[in-house]
Amino acid sequence: MIMKKGKALVYDSQHCFSRFLKYEFKKDLAFDAYKNFKKFDNVIDHYTIMLFVINSDKELYDLLRIYKRGVPLIVCTFDKEIKTKLEIIEDILLLDLSKVKSEMRSQLKFFINVTSK
Repeated sequence: MIMKKGKALVYDSQHCFSRFLKYEFKKDLAFDAYKNFKKFDNVIDHYTIMLFVINSDKELYDLLRIYKRGVPLIVCTFDKEIKTKLEIIEDILLLDLSKVKSEMRSQLKFFINVTSK
């Protein structure tokens, strides 16, 4: 029996992180990457997981617009102030971008496995 791959939405306005995800996890998930929040606002229910890269307060606001819609959410940021704000939000998985690539890969693999069940 062939298992159907889950579908992941990646919001990454700079497309750097989405390329890494597509390369590292292409066997686990089918990825749709977006630079613009408005484009995926009405299609969220089609995804098994969302990954959100936040580079500004505006993008943090966009995240809060989709938060609590029932799709597991992995969030990451390089901004320490935004990271502090994200740490108080429940029910999101916060990826630590200060780790080396192999540690991030392991943490993401764990998050994907947990949310895929």
